[in-house]
Amino acid sequence: MPERTPPVRRLRTLAGLAVHPRRIPRRLRVRQRELQRRRLLAQLPKDAVCAEIGTWRGDFAASILDSRRPRLLHLVDPWEYRTEEGYERAIYGGRKGNGQQMMDAVYERVLARFRGPIDGGQVLVHRSRSLDAAAAFDAESLDWVYIDADHSYEGVKNDLDAYFRTVKPGGFIAGDDYGQVGSWFEDGVTRAVDEFAGRCEDMRVIGTQFLLKKP
Repeated sequence: MPERTPPVRRLRTLAGLAVHPRRIPRRLRVRQRELQRRRLLAQLPKDAVCAEIGTWRGDFAASILDSRRPRLLHLVDPWEYRTEEGYERAIYGGRKGNGQQMMDAVYERVLARFRGPIDGGQVLVHRSRSLDAAAAFDAESLDWVYIDADHSYEGVKNDLDAYFRTVKPGGFIAGDDYGQVGSWFEDGVTRAVDEFAGRCEDMRVIGTQFLLKKP
């Protein structure tokens, strides 16, 4: 009978979750992060010249294009397998990184994914480490920047310092994974952002997203 369908579906769902209990927190974390990023993007200007530092597969870059419709979006990522000590558990190091061949494949997929905006001049891809890319940007040439690259304390600290110069007065410096604990980078993002916030006019935190306004 039709009225019995919802309870049956609920039982099937509960049974599936009982077998795979880890699906619940992961699903919730992913959904929560998506909502937080949407709220962050809503506070950033449209039709801007902006940059995402740490693009990986391009999922958030796609959200930026869809939500903010930037005049020009710079995508910065070296797509580089890191072998140094301390990166063993990063997605681009150790066994998770799965070697340089995999990084090259991710890069090629990003180029294919954004082929239209690249050909149209809306997206510019920089295959470069973040600090090298920062040095090539003109001072105060960006309306805002989103930092999601090397999450170590030194990595975040250096990126904040380097990209502060590239953002216009009144522009924004935002980023990911603020307040995160238990990851390979420990509290590196939070410490670096908290120390840097004194140079900015305002700081807002939206879940794991941070937003700083340059004076």
